[in-house]
Formats: sequence, structure tokens, C-alpha cells
Amino acid sequence: MMRNTFLLLLLSIFCLSCSKQPDGSNKSEFDFSYSIDTVMVDPGDGIIYLKRGLNIAALFTDKKQLFNFNPDIPELEVIDLEKLNVDHRIKMEKEGPLGTGDPRNILISTDGKIFFTSFVDVREFNAQLDSLKTYTIPKEKFEGLDADEALGADFHVSADGKFLFVPYGPEDFQKAKNGLAIIDLGTMDLKKVPLDLFERSNEYVRTWIENGNLQSQTRETLNYYQLKEKLIISSHNFNEAVLYDLTTDSLTHKVFKSKLTPNAKKVSERTTGNSFEEMLEIGEEAQKQVEFGNFLYDDKSEKVFRFTTDLDRMIGDSATFKNVITIFDSDLNQLHEEVVNFNRPNFSFFKDGKLYSYVNIEDELGFAVFTFDF
Repeated sequence: MMRNTFLLLLLSIFCLSCSKQPDGSNKSEFDFSYSIDTVMVDPGDGIIYLKRGLNIAALFTDKKQLFNFNPDIPELEVIDLEKLNVDHRIKMEKEGPLGTGDPRNILISTDGKIFFTSFVDVREFNAQLDSLKTYTIPKEKFEGLDADEALGADFHVSADGKFLFVPYGPEDFQKAKNGLAIIDLGTMDLKKVPLDLFERSNEYVRTWIENGNLQSQTRETLNYYQLKEKLIISSHNFNEAVLYDLTTDSLTHKVFKSKLTPNAKKVSERTTGNSFEEMLEIGEEAQKQVEFGNFLYDDKSEKVFRFTTDLDRMIGDSATFKNVITIFDSDLNQLHEEVVNFNRPNFSFFKDGKLYSYVNIEDELGFAVFTFDF
């Protein structure tokens, strides 16, 4: 087994209350420190599929194993997070009675079922992977939708595997969605949760129109993170979140205030380009805006974490960014924010009170392991 620890920026850092506050002081709401180590995963006799990072990977609820799906073969790589090695590989098939299809992501439910979600369906395997149930999700004419409404293609399965979260709204893809549909996979009943986050996010869509014809258009999506019985819904454009309680059907809107970054992206003066070159210019400017990450819950500290990036300064034509960590309690009350000396984590999860974040080191799988003390 390979295990490396690097005393390098991003890979091993110790920082004690090192945030830079707006007034230049180091004062913070509470003492905060962090250290970062890097561990490597032993691939055994094969290689670990990293062509898509860990974009098609899922964590077991006990956080002892990780499934990483290789769609090229296809197979599941079962990674032991205790021993940091590939425990075994499970051969799958793309088509047929136990076919995975072309999944965009996977989820392992609390009762051990494995869900493969694509643009067109949801495939539910039992824990032994020898039984498959497929849910075909019709985009239009789904019972519960209005005549001019349709479902989107952004499917997310609930932690218990009982519900599907999917945006709904006008059939015209250029128009903003109206809200989130919650589909009971047992009965296929649909419930609507109206959300203005879709309409507000639509202002940031960039469009390429040439000779009067639509060539391409960017797509705004929301982030979903389930924290126990609450679904956290957020946009990378805004410093806020909506909490939907799955047991009471109630909505709570949380608006946060940052002293270190703007609280929303500015809407660009130009959102339409008349050529590919103009679209690149508009996109480069948009990338200099603040970017709010998804939420992550640590069940040991009972705190929620979020990472944000924002433009720090321009050096010639090069942009440098600052990275901010924000800490909340389990009800999403903001407790602390601080500038940190590491980039926003990639595929990440908390295990034993430490944050594990995927890193690719010379095409081998590693995790930056963050220890937070506060």
C-alpha cells in the first residue's frame, strides 16, 4: 500500500486562525485551525478509473467503502477506505436484464441499494447487484404536471432511495424551471415545490446566437444535498439556501452574509455572444465571479461546511483567486468564515470527523485529508 504525506502547499498545511479579515486583522469568531495530509489508494493489480475524476462514484453509508464506476468496461471498483486499497472489482454489463445504461451518477441508499441515474431513467439494483428495477421517467405528460410543463433531465435520488428530485417547468428549454418535483418511486406520485432560485439563476445563462440562429446556451443547475430529513437546495450564484423538510413539506429560506466575498454574482452586462470568440470572452469574465460550492455535513462535529472561491486580484491578464471556508450549525446558522490556503475541494465527504477530497496525483487516486480544529 502506498501512503504519502507531502509538506507542500495544498497537500500539507497547518494554519492557526490565519484568516485575513476585511480590516486586515486575524480576529475570528472562534479559534480555527486545519492541517492537510494526502493519502494514496493502492490500485492492486489494475488501475483505478479516473478519466472522469470520481464523478460516477458513491459512498457507502458506513463510509468504509466507495464504489467507483468505470463505464468503459463496465465495472465497479470497490475501494476500501479503511485499508486504502481496491478491495475487489465487480463486472457489470451496459445492456441486458442487469444493464447499467449510461449513468451520469450513482447513489447507494441507506438500505444498501445502488441507483444508477441517467438522462432518461433511474436503475435500482439490490445490494447483491443481481436484481434490477428500472424507472423510466417521461419528461412530458407526467401526471401532476400542467399541460405546458415538463420535467428536466437532472435526476437526484433521495438518501433512502424512495424519492426522485427533478426540476420541472416550461417545455421550452430556454425558459427557467418553476421548481423542484418530488416523485415517489413507489407510487410515481409527483409533488411540486415551487422555487424562484431557477428563475433568478436564469439571468446568468449565456447564449451564442449567430446569423439569427441559436448555436449554444449554457445551463444553470441547482445543488442538492440531503442532511437527514432536510434537502438543502442552493445555487452557485447566491449566498443562500432553501431547506425543504421531507417530513413536513415545509420550506425555510436561509440568506447568509459574507464579509469576505460578495453575496451574489453580478449579472453580466453581456450574456449573448454573436460568435464563438465572443462567447469565450463572456465566459472568461463570468469565471472571475464569486462561486459558491455545495454543502457538506460532518456528523462528528455536527457542523456543515461550504467552500467558496472569489477573484482576489488580477496580475496582468492572469486572475488569482481566494478561497473561503464557511461553517454552519446543522440548522444552517452561519458560525464562521475564513480565507484558507487551499483550493475548493473536488469530490468530497466527511469520515471520522475528517474531510476527504479527491486528488489525482500522476493518474493515481489520492485523497487530501483535512483535519479541522475549532
